[in-house]
Amino acid sequence: MYSSPLVHLLLFYGFFLIVSGIVSVLFIGMKAKTALISGGTAGGLVLLIAFLISGGLAAAAYGGLFLSFALFIVFSWRATKTLFRLFEMIPTGHEELKGKGIAFLIISLMAVVSLVVLLIQVIFWNA
Repeated sequence: MYSSPLVHLLLFYGFFLIVSGIVSVLFIGMKAKTALISGGTAGGLVLLIAFLISGGLAAAAYGGLFLSFALFIVFSWRATKTLFRLFEMIPTGHEELKGKGIAFLIISLMAVVSLVVLLIQVIFWNA
């Protein structure tokens, strides 16, 4: 087993995704169970990839690149979808407006962090 900046980055990213899912449920309630499941599952996969890389399986780095790219796409799509729903709710003052706003912020943050993690992995790849 060895430790590298890539492993540390993926450990941070995995725990970040898990915590984001938990925070979603804390702020929004059980309506955010999808965020809990997706954050937990994605975070668990990222942690598994970090473990495999630390164990010397260099091919797992491809998995880290693919997963962070895929999550960036998914979170960007979900954030956009949530933003459009927010725009529909604003004129009516819908009771779920606050929850959708918080969901938008958390999902957007997950998309931004996914992009940053992807870019850092690419930088490490070329180094």
